[in-house]
Amino acid sequence: MLVNVYFDYIIVAIFGLIIGSFLNVIILRFDDLRSVIKTRSHCPECKKQLHWYDLFPFFSFVLLAGKCRFCKKPISVQYPLVELATALIFALLFWKFGFSLEFAVLLIISSILMVVLTYDILHFLIADFLIWLSIGLWVIYLVVDYFFIQQSLPIILSSLYGGLALGGFLGLIVLVSWEKWMGIGDIKLGFLLGAISFWPNVLLATFAAFALGSVISLALIFSRKKTMKDMVPFAPFLIIGGYVAIFWGDQIIKWYLNSLGMGS
Repeated sequence: MLVNVYFDYIIVAIFGLIIGSFLNVIILRFDDLRSVIKTRSHCPECKKQLHWYDLFPFFSFVLLAGKCRFCKKPISVQYPLVELATALIFALLFWKFGFSLEFAVLLIISSILMVVLTYDILHFLIADFLIWLSIGLWVIYLVVDYFFIQQSLPIILSSLYGGLALGGFLGLIVLVSWEKWMGIGDIKLGFLLGAISFWPNVLLATFAAFALGSVISLALIFSRKKTMKDMVPFAPFLIIGGYVAIFWGDQIIKWYLNSLGMGS
């Protein structure tokens, strides 16, 4: 039985690597998505078409020592990082939810958020239609779950409260700062992440996002890679904070309340 469980994790992780490889293509060709179908994979430097054995997610990068087979130019580290991150998220979702409808829906939303995260790092821009697509998928899931799998109404309300809490908090920041600290896209992303992390775990998601964002920003400033005036994309911190809450929110909040003597 234990062997079967490990096998399931391996299959899910490999599936994550494959999806991550496809997400890289979408990220790099996001401004012309039709080319995803029409154009074969090629080296962005020398434009040589890649062979099938150069396209194995992560492993081809390792075997090629991170360089193009033809021109020997470095391959962007984005490729293996996105593939490994997607595989890790998929494995953790399986650990948390097993093979379930919620697992399937979150696989799709997580794939979309991986594109959002990486694209924001590269271009300081959140693609609104991807966020709306994810929100729509989550709403459909909640409706189907409620009417056909008998999900309780409090769970749905918890998702709504989570979305309103984080989305509303970010909206307040946008309003107060006149969009200098954050943009409208962050509000929509915050609503989505709050909804999928639920109340009260969204409180942890918020704390984790801002704590991580502060640490990384200070590190970049002290290393002189950024200045106080430079922009730092916040979507990655929001997304990471949201997934910390999804995977470990219950345990961390319970530990925190127990440490204050407020646990049950």
